[in-house]
Amino acid sequence: MKQRNDRWAILFFLGPALILYLIFVIYPSINALRMSFYNWRGLGAKTWIGIDNYRRMLEDENFVNALKVTGKYILFQVPLVLILSVIIAISISHFMNTRWFQFYRSIIFFPYILPSVAIAMLWSTIFNPVGGMLNGLLDMVGLDRFMTEWLGKTETAFGSIVFVDIWRMVGFYSILILAAILNIPQDILEAAEIDGAKKFQKTIFITLPMLKDVLQVVIIFTFINTLKVFEMPQLLTAGGPNRSTQPISLYMYEQAFKNFNFGYASAIGVVFLILTMLASLFILKITRGSEG
Repeated sequence: MKQRNDRWAILFFLGPALILYLIFVIYPSINALRMSFYNWRGLGAKTWIGIDNYRRMLEDENFVNALKVTGKYILFQVPLVLILSVIIAISISHFMNTRWFQFYRSIIFFPYILPSVAIAMLWSTIFNPVGGMLNGLLDMVGLDRFMTEWLGKTETAFGSIVFVDIWRMVGFYSILILAAILNIPQDILEAAEIDGAKKFQKTIFITLPMLKDVLQVVIIFTFINTLKVFEMPQLLTAGGPNRSTQPISLYMYEQAFKNFNFGYASAIGVVFLILTMLASLFILKITRGSEG
């Protein structure tokens, strides 16, 4: 009887969340899959075309380009965010017993709480080729040969967006790692000091191994967030120049709300969802492989 009551209690508390998940996640995914087999411009009747939208993707150079650009975002952002977050968290932890600790922790977290639009406006002003702070600083220190249109050239636009995205994300993951560092038992570190270990040795042989679980979380979260990157490419360059900064998510948005190819956009969304799930499972297997 008690076991049955426990099941009803679990169902009572999980029910609302499950209903919302079904309405806002499962149903849209199923509807997108259904829509991907149609040609629909948003108004009028839908035309059944089978798997033609998926065939079209194989021949669509812009889709292939968006796939490659998304891969580039992952290749650069995931390792850089991980490395910088670890370095920043360890650096801040050294100020734990000083009055500057709270200040540093607040400063590093601040970019994460800013709205994406505000961040885009800030950095578009900094990168502005005429009167922008970055070019002005380069001119001031005699490096005017490096002055350029940071968001207007294919050579620099991608790197600029990666930099802004890392600047925006790294604070959150640094605080996450910092919390894990602060939970490391001090007696372990003190024992290492008694044995003659230096700060660098403690970091490499004690701190980092004990951060394994939280680093797995950081890798997974950074990977997923980078895979669905959208705001910064949309707000800073609109995917340009020459689609050099356009990820899959932005190309899907273009097809749906600019070209009104809702059927094709749905097919891209389905493929994007499958790729996200497969990539997430792969990352989980890699990061937890040693535990199996």
